[in-house]
Parts: sequence; C-alpha cells; structure tokens
Amino acid sequence: MKRGDLIAGRYRLDAESGSAATGEVWRATEQGSEAVVALTRVRLSQMPPDQRERVRGRLRGEVGIASLLDHPNIASVHGLVEHEGDPWVVTRFVGAPSLAELTSSGPIPPTRAAAIGAQVAGALAYAHSPGLGVLHGGVSPRTVLVGSGDQVFLTGFGIPTPHGSPTYLPPEVVNGMEGGPQADVFSLGATLYAAVEGRPPWGDGTPEQTRAAAMKGVVDPPRRAGALGPVLTRMLESRPRERPTAAEAAQLLGEVARGGGDAGGGGSRKRWLWVAAAAVVVLALVGVGLVAWPSSNPELVATGPGPTLGDPATADPCALLSTDHLKRFGKTILETDGGNFDRCDVYIENGADRAVARLQLSAASAAPPQGEVEQRDGLLLVRGAPTPAAPGTVAECVRTLRLTDGHDIRVVGQLLVGAGPEPCAVADVATDTALIVLASGSVPRRPAAFPARSIATVDACGLLDRAVVTRVPSLETAEADPGYAGWDCDWENATTGASIVVTYDRDNEIRPEAGRRVRIAGRDAAVQPDADAAGCDVTIAYGPYTRPNGDPAQELLVVKVDQPAPVPDPCVLGQEVATAAVQRLPKAP
Repeated sequence: MKRGDLIAGRYRLDAESGSAATGEVWRATEQGSEAVVALTRVRLSQMPPDQRERVRGRLRGEVGIASLLDHPNIASVHGLVEHEGDPWVVTRFVGAPSLAELTSSGPIPPTRAAAIGAQVAGALAYAHSPGLGVLHGGVSPRTVLVGSGDQVFLTGFGIPTPHGSPTYLPPEVVNGMEGGPQADVFSLGATLYAAVEGRPPWGDGTPEQTRAAAMKGVVDPPRRAGALGPVLTRMLESRPRERPTAAEAAQLLGEVARGGGDAGGGGSRKRWLWVAAAAVVVLALVGVGLVAWPSSNPELVATGPGPTLGDPATADPCALLSTDHLKRFGKTILETDGGNFDRCDVYIENGADRAVARLQLSAASAAPPQGEVEQRDGLLLVRGAPTPAAPGTVAECVRTLRLTDGHDIRVVGQLLVGAGPEPCAVADVATDTALIVLASGSVPRRPAAFPARSIATVDACGLLDRAVVTRVPSLETAEADPGYAGWDCDWENATTGASIVVTYDRDNEIRPEAGRRVRIAGRDAAVQPDADAAGCDVTIAYGPYTRPNGDPAQELLVVKVDQPAPVPDPCVLGQEVATAAVQRLPKAP
C-alpha cells in the first residue's frame, strides 16, 4: 500500500502512522465526509485458507461488539471494510504519540505512569462491565496513545492479537489458556512496568527467552516504581484471580497519581479487616493478662515493617524451614515437593520413631485460628493446643503465623510413628526458624521458576465451568472458592453436603491406594469411591517432572466429587467432572 491509494473505494490513505501486530496502520480520509480516520490492516491474505475464514468470522464479531464502546479514553471503532482480500478496521484517528514513543528515550516518572494507567484501567473497566463484556486482548505501549495534557486513548479494540509475541501477555495466555478480563489487567501492568522500569517484565532478550520467561510467570520486582511498585506487583500476579479487577486497578493507580498512601494494599479488604480486628483483640487481651507474650530472645523478634508474603505463586515455603535446626530430634530429610505446591516438609527419623515438620502457605482464614495469641512486630502468632493421638490418627501440634498482607503460614509438628519427638516441640522449633527468616520483612522467593507448562501455572477454578459444576445435584448456585495461589478450588453446598474439590498434588506416581486404574481423556488415572457411596476421588496424571534429587515424579490433578445422597456408582459422575477438567488443561510437557 502507498499514500493516495483508495481502500474499499472509500478511504484515501494519507500517511502510514504506525504498525500493529496484524499489519500496518494508516491515517486516512473518508471520501465525501472528509473525516479523518485510522485504518488497521489485518493481513488475512497471507494465512492458510481455513485459518483465514476462521479469523475473518471472528473479526466481524469482535468489530461489531467493539463498535458499541463509547468511552472518553477509548478510540472508537467505526466498522470493517474489505480491500483486496484483507479486512481493514476503521477507528477514530487520534493524532497523539503512543506510550512506546514517549518512553523511547527513557522511563517516565511513576506518578505520570500511574495517571496514564488509571485512564486505561478506567476504559478497561467500562469495556469489561457486565452489559458489554468486551476484552481487549492486546494492551501494550503501542495501543496506549497519550495526547495533550496526558489525555489517554486506548486503541486496538476489535483487532485480533496474534500470540506470537508474548512481551506483554500474562502467563496463562502464553501457556495456552483463554485470557479473561484479568489478562487485560496484567497487560496494562506490564505496559506500565515497562514505562517506569525501562524494559518489559519478561526482560528484553530474544523472542525465545521472552516466551520462556512468560511461560514461567516470574516477574522481577519493580525497582524504579516507588509508590507505584506495590500496585504493579498486584497487577502482575501470576494468578489471574489474585490480580485486581480493572476497576480496582483504576482506583489504586489513581491514588498513586494523586500521591496517596500504600495503594498496593496486600490482600483483600476482608483480610485486612480481620487483621485489624485481631490486633484490637490482642491489645485487649494484653490489658487483662491473657496473652502469652514471646520470649525476649532478640534473635526471634522480627524487626522493621511487618513481614509480607508477596506473590503467592513465587513465595518459597522451604525457605522458612531448616533441617539443621530440627536435627536435635534426629536425622532430617527435606521434602521440597511433596503434595501441593504450597507446602514444604522436613521428615525426622530417630530409630523407629518418625515425625514431620510441615510448613504450608495459605490465604488467611475468615475466622482466627484457635489458641494462645502472641504479637511479633507486625504479625500474629497463634499457638494451637496439641491434638492427642487417637486410634488411626497421629498426634499433631499447630502454630499459625498471620502476616500483614492477609496470608497465613501454618506450621505443623506431627508424630507419624513411635513415641517421639513431641509434636509441639517440633512445631515450635520450625516456627522459630520461620520467624528468623521473616525478620528480613518478607518470604523469600523460590530459587527457580516452575517449569514451562507445569500444572502450577494453571488456575484450578478455571478448569470447570458452570455447566459442569451443575451436573452435581444441588450445586446449581454454588460459586467457585479459589484456594491459595489458585492451586485448589471448591464448589460447595453446605446444606446438602454436595461439593466439588479440585486440587493439585505431586508424587512419584499414582499410588495403589488411589483406587482402580482407568484412562481419562487419554491420561493415566485412578478412581476411588467413598465408603458412603456418595463421593468419588479421581486422581489424574498430568505430566512428568524431575525432582531436585534427579528422581522422576508426576504432577497430579485430583478431583473429588461428593453428591448429596448415595448412588449406585458415584464414580460415574466423578469421572465426568474430572474429564471436563482434564480437557481444559494445557498440553503437558
């Protein structure tokens, strides 16, 4: 194409004004009305015929929906025309530089980036609203135009974004999942990160390096962002459900732009309210002498601001345990990848006796854990009473550390075999170790990112949709309840006892006690009906991985379905639900 060409007999090309992921972008004049518009070419003519028609049909639908958008920060979409086999998307022309052009000579101040970002987030919140439900899918520095007085226009609605370049895409999209509204929030966060840090969050390496980093989902913490940093950290969470909505992001960014306080706010309002209430309870208990205050050992007293967890998916539970400190009880063995991704175990052997110190990360529970409450410089420590051993059970003792950003660290001492060591002594030593580490202010990060396409990168709640959940009687109105870092999810009717629980596990293989071997959606699996004939546990092998010691192991998906009443074979429905979940998994490594 060249200047002066007439597109679809209607639009005269005046000047090429940039490029999009799909092709060139031109400033053009509509013949007759003399209106100035922007034309974005979608190069279908270079695609295979079957793909070409598929994209053409999707494009018509997306442009039609995008044309409904009417917002002061959105470059409006006028329609679609065809010329020489290629569609051209017609939008409002905005004569302003893109954010990519503004930052080509260097980063911009965090407050200015926040002000720009607040306008984009407001536009996304409008587009995502229930009455519209429009996703952008390609927010990047090139789609954010910044005009006079930093008036922002978001372009690119209705234009399909090929996923060949993952520079500003979230991990779930790069790993083959469908992107939802939270994907747009991530892309905006990535765009603002690049604006203040001088490079995209996945680095500025080769396309292959960028894709590998995006698939792993670990973002280096922002260093130049100042007060904007906590907001970017939330927007760039690897788990979609842990990111703010676009409306929440607009509010947080606006607070930074206006010079507000801690706009990052770790955790939900509900969690913060509980932490504040718990602090009041502690102070009240101090007044009547019912709080067991910590020892004066300075090594165990956290200093500085209250400790935080940070991004749940990259927090390292094993960094909070020490085999050396537990050696007083016997030989210690560190198990870094037993069970789900949120925990770490140290097994203790002393002759015939066997115990374990288990540390697990979680979102703060709605109700405070039971036990004696202590306060440790910005966190609460709750010492639970020991649970005596009963037939078929093990004695255990629980300590809970509640962090300032609404997360819990649960430390358990458990006697597995024999008469010792005493579980509460094990739990106390493990808790003291965690307190020493937390004195630095936050939970350390994992030494390495999860491998590409690990099940750890998949949101468990996203594996089942409403149609599948309602197959279980009395779950018609049940809502998904996501667990820590999205590594488990449940739907429950507390009245009838019906539920679905989806969780992840890791083991050498599917164990014999997991039940009868079957194949589910082409994968090895096992099914085990409950004794009450109302429930069924389904364990599916997702994919192999190598343990830190070099041994082969398996990542597992576990789906538990409980029906409200006994049925002849509860595993029939259990397998149906599990099959639906497996079909939404990305291809295993």
